[in-house]
Amino acid sequence: MKLFAVSQPGIEQVTADELQTLGLNGTILPGGVEFEGGLRELYRANLWLRSASRVLVRLCTFRAKHFAELVRKASKCPWSHYITPELPIKVRATSRRSKLYHTKAIEERVLRAIKEVVGFEPKTTDYEDEGTSVIVRFENDICTISVNSSGALLHRRGYRVAETEAPLRENLAAAMVLLSGWRGEVPLVDPFCGSGTIPIEAALIAANIPPGFKREFAFMKWPNFDSSLWEEVKSEALSGVRPVNVPVLGFDIDPDAVSAAEKNARAAGVERFVTFKNLSFPELNFSEAFIVTNPPYGVRLTFVRASQVYRRLGEWVETNFKRYKLLFLAPGRRLARETGLPVEQVTHFSNGGITVGLWVAEKG
Repeated sequence: MKLFAVSQPGIEQVTADELQTLGLNGTILPGGVEFEGGLRELYRANLWLRSASRVLVRLCTFRAKHFAELVRKASKCPWSHYITPELPIKVRATSRRSKLYHTKAIEERVLRAIKEVVGFEPKTTDYEDEGTSVIVRFENDICTISVNSSGALLHRRGYRVAETEAPLRENLAAAMVLLSGWRGEVPLVDPFCGSGTIPIEAALIAANIPPGFKREFAFMKWPNFDSSLWEEVKSEALSGVRPVNVPVLGFDIDPDAVSAAEKNARAAGVERFVTFKNLSFPELNFSEAFIVTNPPYGVRLTFVRASQVYRRLGEWVETNFKRYKLLFLAPGRRLARETGLPVEQVTHFSNGGITVGLWVAEKG
């Protein structure tokens, strides 16, 4: 099968590296990584990918300039592997620089092709998280049809039982930790932990716990689902879980945030590996540490107030750590430099609708 791991622009390389770790060679494309595999590879990718948003199965690719041609060629896709009378489907189309540009009409024709192949009227839904999601993409008259094997977006690990304002998505938090290079050798600290996403994702990485082991996936309801193979893949993954032998710490000035973080850590099964405290820039005694964090910025703070926070962050890091690697988010170089540290931009991506840079500073 041709597969595609959807990844947020700016972190495609992280997803490609994750696939490489799984023994899967991929090709980086805008918005994700293309790779090949069977059911085992599909299951492993969904279970293990921390930075991806979803995993698509490419059903067919063809040229179409007329609706009759679209229906005829879409009818050749292997729909019977993915469509059942019980499962509702959602067809979503996009079109760029193509003669077939009316997305609603494209969706209707693909639905008609599905009906012709499976021999019944499929149920439909307005939500991609329910049943089978079919993604139709037209570009330069080339139509690519895929099905979403993940269901709900992969950042929905199943452990976020309590939230705070402006939470960082789990896949972005994981990407930050992976890009830092931290793998559990020295302490990791997040001084703006909020609901705990970065420390929790770090603990999952260090403990080698697959991020998807607590959730369900769309492929589990497909006619070709191999439950024995899925249990085997999960068992193999969980056999590699290991203890975390260094402190993973999260601090926040908001006691409600700390309470939320503790609840989420318990739900994720990593409460024994992480510690959260209601403190602001505490005095620490680590000779070396990684600091990975998402300070407050944007609509939540004026630039003047945000600059004070970033300046304090830089002072705290310099005071408390002889050797460190700091990775943090900031919406621009000007604010990043307010830390007073020699910073470099690693990448950039969208967080909560704001384009932010991921910045690094290190010493020692």
